[in-house]
Amino acid sequence: MDSRKILRWLTILVALPILVFTALALNMHATITRQEIRDCGYAFRPCTVYSIADLLRITQIEGFRTTDGKLTRRAGIVFDFADGRRWSSADWGDFKKSLDPAFSEYVTRITHLPLGAATTEQDIPRLQ
Repeated sequence: MDSRKILRWLTILVALPILVFTALALNMHATITRQEIRDCGYAFRPCTVYSIADLLRITQIEGFRTTDGKLTRRAGIVFDFADGRRWSSADWGDFKKSLDPAFSEYVTRITHLPLGAATTEQDIPRLQ
């Protein structure tokens, strides 16, 4: 039995899917500027653009609740827009317990809105 041949095939079967799925994720990013939030997702999904001029509320969250009700820390800022859409910076970050102070200062400076607070995104009431 030629073990090298088996290992080569295993390399192709394991590494090739990893390579493909990683290449599809290369374009994933979110950019916050003074005019807009540009959220570009996985694969070839087009970027979603949120206008800062349409922003009505920003809220800092601590994390999210699991199905058993336990709070998992994942700090972020939730942006609520006039058209009812909502975007969260927590979807893009690591599981950090606290928010970067420079990021929260930047967001409040460009939006000119007060930074509210909530435990989870589900605790923030929807805008009417």
